[in-house]
Amino acid sequence: MKDLHQNIRLTDELERQLMLQAIEEQFRFRPTVALKNLASKVTGLFSHGHGHAQMKSAH
Repeated sequence: MKDLHQNIRLTDELERQLMLQAIEEQFRFRPTVALKNLASKVTGLFSHGHGHAQMKSAH
């Protein structure tokens, strides 16, 4: 019975470690992802701005 309790404790410890690692990964800064998102937003602004300019000149 003692081995079963020790195995459960190891499983709980592993779960705790995995949860902490996942939380740390979630909040870790990723410059590549940030640059990709920024480039996407800038591209979206230019494509929207270009469409509005065409609509205004057409009227």
